[in-house]
Amino acid sequence: MNHLVMTSLLMVATHIACFAAMTERKYSVKKTLLLYGLYALFFIVWALLAFMLLGKTSPHVISFSFVGTIVPAVALFLYTSADSFSKKLFLILTYANIFCIILCLSVLLCGNLLPGLSSVGQIYARSIVRIALNVPAILLYLHYARPYMRTVPGDKRRTWYSISLVSALFLFVFSLLVALIMRNTRDAVYSMLFGTTTVIFVAVLWVIFGTIQSMSAEARMELISQNVQYLQGQLATARENAMAAKAMRHDFRHHMQNLALLLRQEKPQEAEHYIEEFIHSLDTASQIDFCPHVTVNAILNNFYNRTQKEGIAVSVTAEVPEDTAIADMDFVAILSNLLENACNGCTACGSHGKITVSLRIKKGKLVIVCSNPCAPGLVIVDDMIEPKGTGIESILMAVDKYDGNIRYHLQDGIVTASLVLNC
Repeated sequence: MNHLVMTSLLMVATHIACFAAMTERKYSVKKTLLLYGLYALFFIVWALLAFMLLGKTSPHVISFSFVGTIVPAVALFLYTSADSFSKKLFLILTYANIFCIILCLSVLLCGNLLPGLSSVGQIYARSIVRIALNVPAILLYLHYARPYMRTVPGDKRRTWYSISLVSALFLFVFSLLVALIMRNTRDAVYSMLFGTTTVIFVAVLWVIFGTIQSMSAEARMELISQNVQYLQGQLATARENAMAAKAMRHDFRHHMQNLALLLRQEKPQEAEHYIEEFIHSLDTASQIDFCPHVTVNAILNNFYNRTQKEGIAVSVTAEVPEDTAIADMDFVAILSNLLENACNGCTACGSHGKITVSLRIKKGKLVIVCSNPCAPGLVIVDDMIEPKGTGIESILMAVDKYDGNIRYHLQDGIVTASLVLNC
């Protein structure tokens, strides 16, 4: 029994490490660790029950134990990861294929290189080999694949489901090979079939990785295009301000003549009111300095101008320094989509309510809070709007890049988005 507990602990540690590497965290670190800890406890208890109820010699004990633990693991991954279902499905199927490959390798290596080991020794040896093979697999994923996976939005469901189908077909083949190799570790035919299938799978996986890179490049180009649109908006605003300033310089002599006439007529109140209107016109023609950060200031100005044109009340408070660790492209991805969703929410519900935006740095973290009226049909599940559109997917990718959190809260027809990013 002690041997079973030890091998179960090794197996559950491997599963948790792999799923943690694939997970784009949706909840706090504390809650995520608690959920994975409960899964680890369930994994061990279930494995022990499988051996106690069915017996060590039963041919069904391995499959019963595997199915009973992998299904909750998949459910846990689906629950704790912020990615779309189509993207998570591909990751799960790919991980299952790699797990089967590593399992077969551990059985073949231990069965052929260490044939004299006892059954207990074989179990320990296979567990050690699996861990030794999983460690470089996880490191390769974190270093090469995950940066691309995090930048690809989950809204391209058709592509994700297509490559998931390919992984599902390979999983069917690998599952058969696992069953055959577990029964006969020294059959050369099974070993050749396994080797050939593994080579083909790696080649296909390389092609799939190229597809993911292409989707990542497309997502980045969309952000660049969005950034260009904001820059064009700022250029248009600058041109309007220049024309207004030119007109003001042209009319300056007339303004002075009117003021002189009012003073000669001893009408100081009218002259004061005229001066106030003139100052207000100067303020309207100038860009508002919300904060020292150039990109954030440009996005907020573009947003402010839009709300003024659409008659939406807005309150903006921004305390973002000129230099931060957050890239300009990520500010565009987060703020532009967040503020556009706020404007669209006001328009959709026909509300004359107020949009409130706050950005501030607190203890090395950027805190963004945006509140706005929303349509009655808005649905929030697990602190996230459902269904997630392309804009929210872009926000999630940028937030995850800085190991941040995002939460949506709905109360009395007002939706509030709260974001925290490490900067």
